[in-house]
Amino acid sequence: MKKVITGSLFALVLITAGCQMDLSPDNTKPIVDPPQIVVISRDSISSGNYLGLAIDEKAENVYSAVQSLQKSNGVSYLNIVSNFSTEISDLQNRLALYQYILLDESKGTDSGIQITLESGKVKSIYLNSGKELSQWPEKLSAESAVRVGDLSDKLYGKFVGIKGKSQYASKFERIMLATKDVSLAYDPLMAKSPQWYFAYSVGSDVHELVKINFQGGKVSYIIVERYK
Repeated sequence: MKKVITGSLFALVLITAGCQMDLSPDNTKPIVDPPQIVVISRDSISSGNYLGLAIDEKAENVYSAVQSLQKSNGVSYLNIVSNFSTEISDLQNRLALYQYILLDESKGTDSGIQITLESGKVKSIYLNSGKELSQWPEKLSAESAVRVGDLSDKLYGKFVGIKGKSQYASKFERIMLATKDVSLAYDPLMAKSPQWYFAYSVGSDVHELVKINFQGGKVSYIIVERYK
């Protein structure tokens, strides 16, 4: 059993946690065969704004607009496409800003590590195979390994130590910071992403997926899709 990751994140956004239509930290267990989602409508917006998200606006200002949707639309998490790093030094002061982190080899493996954060702590650790762990790596001491319950601001130091061990270094070839907690500060490297997206409920069994597309760090167009 494999946990659904990356390419299926948009589907998970639409099916998690009732009316809180985000990639919620409550949804940390592997999901197999998500239910079929039917597209009701699809619109492309290339001028003006949508939900306060303005075309041609800089990424940092758009992030502030998304943050304003927390109370009005129940948006708590923002998925960041292609938010990859290959250098561990790029992660300093950034890890605690995210809710979902993936570590893996460049080719992708069943032993890739999925870490979910909640309220400033590690909530869960899974391998891509679907195996749940209490710590990773399993053979390291509690002081050296990433453990459920660890403070998120301690992750960077532990990652540096783990990467320094040759048997684990390959798991840092591709580091993905996939889901952003919008209650936390802006991450400037988000501006390099080609797309951000989030979803929320707009009525009984109807959900809206908003895809914000960027070019050169500014919004180029927005896709709005409704599903049921």
